Amino acid sequence: MVNRTIIICLAVVLLTAVCSPVHAHSAAEMGVPADQYDRGIPVYWPYHALFMSTGFILLLSGFVVIRFHKTGHWFKSHRILQSAGGTLAIAGLGISITMVTISGAPHFRYSHDLFGMVTILLIVSTLLIGFLMNRTSRINNEIRTAHRWLGRTSIACVAINIVLGISMMTMVLAQ
Repeated sequence: MVNRTIIICLAVVLLTAVCSPVHAHSAAEMGVPADQYDRGIPVYWPYHALFMSTGFILLLSGFVVIRFHKTGHWFKSHRILQSAGGTLAIAGLGISITMVTISGAPHFRYSHDLFGMVTILLIVSTLLIGFLMNRTSRINNEIRTAHRWLGRTSIACVAINIVLGISMMTMVLAQ
């Protein structure tokens, strides 16, 4: 019953994100010279999208391994996939900060930006808890449960933010 409720809540959030208008602005609306804007976001967004979507695929794969594919080396596979996915997501954040800085646009002003920062913090928290769990011989059941739910929430947030980012870029590139 609880899992079904959580899935329904995530579906509602995802549907709301997909159906709500995303307010992307042109360089003129942001008060940024067009030539400066053109050197940032249009140039670097494919790299940002590549790093973030690859990170998402790796995080999702690590979840699938731990949940559905427990073979001989499942824990090692989970750890490698999650670490690589988290690292790529952090690198994607670095690319996004760089491209926005070069373009002269404001930082962390739109829903995709803010939700992305929260998502990265969730990913880092999940990885840190997992790392600490791996280093401790006695693991509290509440910590294990927190790690699991933070991981699930992180993956859901990445999926939602990918949709927000695609919506935002289609509006930016259409201008």
